[in-house]
Amino acid sequence: MTPRSFLCLLLICATGPLFTGCSSLTGALPGGGGGPHGVANIGPVYPGIASYVVADANDGKVILSFQADQRRSVASLTKIATVVVVLDYLRNSKGNPDEMLTVPPSVLGLGVPSSLGLQPGDALSVRDAVYACMMGSDNWAAEALGTHFGGRLAQAGMGANPLQAFVNQMNGLRTRLQLTNTRFANPHGLDLPNASGYSCASDIARLFCHAITIPGFTYYSSQRERRISYVRNGATQSAVVRNTNEIIGTNRIDAGKTGTTNLAGPCLAVTAPKPATVIKRPDGSTLVIPHRLVVVTLGAQDRFGATVRLLRDGWTGYDAWRGAGSPAQNQSEFLGARPGSGGAAPAPSNPPPPVPAAPAPRPLPPPVMDADYMPLPPPVYAPASGGYTPVPRYVQ
Repeated sequence: MTPRSFLCLLLICATGPLFTGCSSLTGALPGGGGGPHGVANIGPVYPGIASYVVADANDGKVILSFQADQRRSVASLTKIATVVVVLDYLRNSKGNPDEMLTVPPSVLGLGVPSSLGLQPGDALSVRDAVYACMMGSDNWAAEALGTHFGGRLAQAGMGANPLQAFVNQMNGLRTRLQLTNTRFANPHGLDLPNASGYSCASDIARLFCHAITIPGFTYYSSQRERRISYVRNGATQSAVVRNTNEIIGTNRIDAGKTGTTNLAGPCLAVTAPKPATVIKRPDGSTLVIPHRLVVVTLGAQDRFGATVRLLRDGWTGYDAWRGAGSPAQNQSEFLGARPGSGGAAPAPSNPPPPVPAAPAPRPLPPPVMDADYMPLPPPVYAPASGGYTPVPRYVQ
């Protein structure tokens, strides 16, 4: 046992439930926890957080982490994947976010009311449903999005019913991004008896890094509040969606998603940038180095305070790492490292002289593209060379 492991064990024994990062405690699920990604525990152990990771959004370098591969319920962080699937569909099918969808009767089986007061049969635009889903974390809006777009996916043979087809697409996205400690079971993240999914901090961070590259994603979660409208019995009504992320707009946080269930505990994923470093090279060219962190906290007693602290300490560690020339010892220091890789991470690109900052960021390892990634809606036809054609089907 290493000195660090002994210290962690001593602290856990001394503080009891203060440290909630052990798989035997509420929220942890079998498997993971050492995980296929092999993300190492890095930095001090922060009390009151079951699992967390702070990483560079541009190249996946992990700055701080604890139990990052531990499988857990992640509650409404699931909605990140839901919105990614919806935005991908709209973008690649040239769809219209103003098209209307209907709140389905199936929402009555969720066991929770709509946070916005929606009712079955209400009609609202896809755009407003995404705002309700991302900002207000409305489970009925997420179910409506899954049913609406899942209907089209089911017509293409991706599932026996709309929700199954949509969840199949979510899990295809999981496969494409190599989220090997993740299984999606529904579009909202509620822990239902026959439809309860799981993920881990490192997978959510990897998913979030992908999501913020999709046009429009950050905007849907960046506002403190927004008024949306819906039609009920032929009459247009409105509601104000207030962002459940209390720290949005602070500490440069420009996107995020909250989640809470009894099993998951309070969860939060956020991202924040810093001004890019601009380096003028001797040959007259300019090198621009972007700086952005993602922070994921799962099972945090004070998710907002914990996230702010992790973000602050994350920037300190990030700046030190960049200032040292972006050293990398092995793959476990990066999101997406695989078990048994064991070898050194690819060496960072050589920093240009002088070195006011680190070299250009290394991108995340590219996802494995499925050979039969095919277009939708129908008709379904053979994929073009290379397997990537508009309106994705994320094959599992």
